[in-house]
Amino acid sequence: MRHLLCEYFDGRLSRRGFLHRLVASGLTAAAARSMLQAADLGTQAESSARHSTSFTGTGGELLVEQIRAAGTRFVFSNPGSVEVGFFDALTDRPELQLIVGLHEGTVIGMADGYHKVSREPALVNVHAAVGTAQMAGQLYNAYRDGSSLVVTAGMSDNTVSSDDIGLAPAPGFTQAEINRQFTKISWEVRTPGSSALAIRRAYKVAATAPGGPVYVAFSRGALAGEPAKGDVWSKDAFLIQARPRPAVDQVEALANLLLEARRPVVVFGDEVWKAGAHEQAVTLCDELGLAAFAAFAGHHYFPVVHPQYVGPRYQDDRPYPFGSADLVVQCGTRDLGMGIIPDRPAVSPSARFAGVGLDTNMLGRTLPMDLAVVADVKETLTVVLDAVKARVTKERLGRIRSERLSLVKGPVSDARAKRLEQARQRFDESPIHVDRLGYELERGLDRNAIVVVENLAGNVGQHDFLRFGPRSDDKLGIGTVGGSLGWGIGAAIGAKLAAPDRQVVLSIGDGSVMYSAAGFWSMARYQVPVLVVVWNNHNYQTVRNAAYRYNRRMAATGHYHGLYLGDPDIDFVKLAESQGVRGRRVTSPSEIAPALARAGEETRAGNPYLVEVVVGRVGGGAESTWHQKFSAGRALSSAAWRE
Repeated sequence: MRHLLCEYFDGRLSRRGFLHRLVASGLTAAAARSMLQAADLGTQAESSARHSTSFTGTGGELLVEQIRAAGTRFVFSNPGSVEVGFFDALTDRPELQLIVGLHEGTVIGMADGYHKVSREPALVNVHAAVGTAQMAGQLYNAYRDGSSLVVTAGMSDNTVSSDDIGLAPAPGFTQAEINRQFTKISWEVRTPGSSALAIRRAYKVAATAPGGPVYVAFSRGALAGEPAKGDVWSKDAFLIQARPRPAVDQVEALANLLLEARRPVVVFGDEVWKAGAHEQAVTLCDELGLAAFAAFAGHHYFPVVHPQYVGPRYQDDRPYPFGSADLVVQCGTRDLGMGIIPDRPAVSPSARFAGVGLDTNMLGRTLPMDLAVVADVKETLTVVLDAVKARVTKERLGRIRSERLSLVKGPVSDARAKRLEQARQRFDESPIHVDRLGYELERGLDRNAIVVVENLAGNVGQHDFLRFGPRSDDKLGIGTVGGSLGWGIGAAIGAKLAAPDRQVVLSIGDGSVMYSAAGFWSMARYQVPVLVVVWNNHNYQTVRNAAYRYNRRMAATGHYHGLYLGDPDIDFVKLAESQGVRGRRVTSPSEIAPALARAGEETRAGNPYLVEVVVGRVGGGAESTWHQKFSAGRALSSAAWRE
């Protein structure tokens, strides 16, 4: 079916031919006509004059005109020779700002960060087959997060003459296949006149819920061939706002579940952010006394300072409200049972389980559901609360709320106080304990700073003291569930471009920096004033913790293969300075606050700035600095001498 859609989108298959092929594939005539109408949505040739203008130019010029009409301001790219028709078209359109990254992964991160803050689809242009392959790690992150990215690339066409040419797919394969599994759809364009049409469809598919990256490859001929005529549409003519309301019977069923439960919890996810449903989420929890979780992909789905916010992860084997609920509502999140085969279900079979959201792929995926509501999260939360209030008196609702809050607020407050007390006991340790740095970040950053997190070990505790929330005066935390390193530096650049009036801080581990360190060059080139905080523990700590839990030979000997990142130590301040970003190294707790203050002054003056903080390792095996000693030079010299 994907191949049929690609042929139709590229203009290689007529409407009649598309319809006939659908019927031949086994669909009924009615179903085939319905699919044809869906494929044509937003791309009808008979647009009214107020939405469409005719343009004649190269395929590259048509493409850029439509990108501009889609409301795009920034083009994130690592350029290549195959795409000259695209870049030539940018010459006379200075309102499109090119942001160059020195690796394809970095520019995908930039676009992802921009999208996560702006909630607008972001455009990336990467090089042909080789550049397309090199972006795979960050495209995977965008796919996992459902980020609305439009990724374009040039293409050396291996179907015209020789199928064995440079910068092209292998013989017998297409370029669209390289990263197809990490996109909503991937296809190729070979005719100049189809370029505007193709990019419109890419924007529409990427931005329509559930969002996700889309990939379109344009052949050299499609970008730089003879001038062609095409229509350019304004974005309101093809970008779709999907806000379906839930079915009435499902609203009633969910309202009843929420009223009947004694120990209910709601796990909020990224559809809350995408739908702009923060206020509705808080109101529902306030009115019903619900315990709230915010599943990690960022920390901005529910305010962490709210007295009913329990944490990022529901754990069924813990006492209520941290687990042991009799009702769990999955609200706009990924599947709660994702991961390897667990020792026990993520939600007890004795509990009721309901889901709300537009991504049907995440509802009922691994856990049996009592109720699935396929609808917009904001619309659903609004009408469900109305349905609850219509079913019970104000007095009864007040009693229900009070009974639940008596079970939730005390344990949550006690857990927070205990966590802070534990942290304070470590504040004066040397090397700096990670809890001290996390605490100082809350005190030293702007109240409404945007914190971009690529610090995998930090996600399990070091950011506990940051007051994240969904409102414009809260700290906004963004991250990625993908786990592919190399995202953070680019994402921080994109976030700052999307929110130039807010402080943007990158909280990143030392291992993560080295996957995308070339991004410092882009910060300096475009004067993007990001405050970078590097947590340097000289270790791949997440992997070491996994090795320790495995509890075999590495744990017994303290020999953790490939995980110690010292000898030689990386000087992150010099690394950033070599690309035009100044910085400071911090080694004692008393230096943290002054360093953050100086960094704030620098970024407010328009300069990116890096603070490298040498922190201690935590977790099992933390004391180990072992690494396998080897000198290639000596080994080779010895071998030559023996010969």
